[in-house]
Amino acid sequence: MPALAAAALLLAPEGGADPGPRDAGGEGVLEVGGTHAGDGAIRRALAAALALADPGARILPAEDVRRLEAAVETLGYRNKTLAHALQRLSFRPLDGRITDVRDAAQLFGFVNEWCFDEDRVRRRFRELAPVYHPDTGIVACRERMGQLIDARNLLVRHVRSVYGSGDWMAGRGGPSA
Repeated sequence: MPALAAAALLLAPEGGADPGPRDAGGEGVLEVGGTHAGDGAIRRALAAALALADPGARILPAEDVRRLEAAVETLGYRNKTLAHALQRLSFRPLDGRITDVRDAAQLFGFVNEWCFDEDRVRRRFRELAPVYHPDTGIVACRERMGQLIDARNLLVRHVRSVYGSGDWMAGRGGPSA
């Protein structure tokens, strides 16, 4: 044990930062098999040995660990609450396929079938797809995802047919009439 403590102390840089707190009365002395070293020196040595074993690891005070665990627990609870709220607020799959432009626009949250362009449809789809994707979504639902894809395709075709010619497409680099 003394040889291990001496080797760890050799690894620790002399002016290295102390990864642990100090008591109000100053540094305590920790005796390890005849080797006298301050608590700070032992913590620095342990931090150096840990950094050699795993560069991403750190030694944290117990109160910091408890605080971080409480924060993780709070975030987990909030995540479950938000997922439940999203489940209640999300649309119910419609019967059959999406064939009406008005239904597709409502599905994407647009006011009507004239208040969007192709870019807005694609952006909105990218926002909704991670929510409803059957493999990785928060509210995973194969039917909803299928209807989102149908609605996106219908809206993109609608925009292209309505605005498929003229100055609007020329400004976007498309064919002009």
